[in-house]
Amino acid sequence: MKYVVVTSRCPVSHDRTGGREILRRNVGGVVTALHQAMKTNGGVWICWGDGNADVNYPVEQYDGYTVARIFLNRYEKHGFYDEYSNGTLWPLFHYFRERVRYLDESFETYRAVNGKFAEAVKKHTDPDSVIWIHDYQLSLVPELARKLGITNFMIFTWHIPWVSSEFFNILPQAKELVDSITQADMITFHTELYRKNFRESCERISPPEFNVDDRTSAFSLGIDSDYYSKIEETANPLENLQKNGKVIFSIDRLDYTKGLINRALSVERVLKKYPETRGRLHYVMMVTPSRTSVSEYLKMKRDLETEIGRINGSHGDIRWQPIIYMYGKVSDRVLLSYYRYADIALITPVMDGLNLVSKEFVAASRHGILILSEFAGAAFNLPQALIVNPNDINAMADSIYSAMNMEPGEIDRRLEAMKTSVTRRNLKWWIEVIEKRARALMSNGKVISAHGH
Repeated sequence: MKYVVVTSRCPVSHDRTGGREILRRNVGGVVTALHQAMKTNGGVWICWGDGNADVNYPVEQYDGYTVARIFLNRYEKHGFYDEYSNGTLWPLFHYFRERVRYLDESFETYRAVNGKFAEAVKKHTDPDSVIWIHDYQLSLVPELARKLGITNFMIFTWHIPWVSSEFFNILPQAKELVDSITQADMITFHTELYRKNFRESCERISPPEFNVDDRTSAFSLGIDSDYYSKIEETANPLENLQKNGKVIFSIDRLDYTKGLINRALSVERVLKKYPETRGRLHYVMMVTPSRTSVSEYLKMKRDLETEIGRINGSHGDIRWQPIIYMYGKVSDRVLLSYYRYADIALITPVMDGLNLVSKEFVAASRHGILILSEFAGAAFNLPQALIVNPNDINAMADSIYSAMNMEPGEIDRRLEAMKTSVTRRNLKWWIEVIEKRARALMSNGKVISAHGH
């Protein structure tokens, strides 16, 4: 299947630094999955060239396919990316109502930038190409592409949560988003809940002239399980800590959806409720930078660090600090060693479309137990984890204590069941099941009559 893939982010970026140019491969579950599909099938990947030297490479060949970049000026980037995508849609689709910004001019910029992507789709699409558009930044591309006369089979994949229809309806442009996304022949989500919420949004706001269930699917994105499970043996960086207790580990992007302060408070609650854990509990909390130029995120970082300092000051001493906080980027090699040897992974976002960190930990871990938020999409795939409500500090503390004292046999049974799930529904499976469904729809003729099928 030959693709025209459309994403906000590029698989590779060119950056000029220190007088020389470097090619940076972008990482992340979606990019990795699509790169494999494109490498196998060929085609064109349309994306926003945001590297500071990308302008020199509007079109380039990379690893068996073509990367075609669009470019945005500062005004377009601010309205499309900062304001509407991340200031309106991101908080809305994570149920953070008080953070949603309503700015008409940013939506107009968002629409104009989506139009640029649609024009690029028209330019690079052959009659036999399947168009595969991704995520909330590009929700208007399907309709704008159809208006340009494109009749190719189109897939749209939504990677973040889709909220309840009542909540979605607070968005002034709710109808425009639904009307556009339903111009795709196939729409995929990561969980059945998101699929159900989308169907109800369609029924409530703008009922299409077709059965939404025929064209929507829920396929949870997988990981490259072989990569995480077959890593080379490395020295255990946690060995000294584990001589006296258990190591809890987490890694997150700095974001209000991740529930970072609640997590720190749950560790404090463990120490208060179960005093025998003092000196035995070691929480290694890794946080990676995100949106470092946004004042709101700088305040979030200060608030988190203040809380961690208070907890360590109140409960630690010169020999032991309960929370070992690390802020900055981390190499794959270091991250894999933490995945492998940590006793417990504490992955408790307040809301998360999927959360691949939980799956990566499961694949790499030798004898670890996963504590996972019920509001992470991955919880639907990993029911053998200790599932918690991240807003219930007391219950989170109890789960941490249970994990610290769980029998090795139970840990291994839970981990083995989760490993089986992650291996069966890996990255390769995700691509294959979407392609299989797309072929079935194409052969059944279940596509939109309005655009000429």
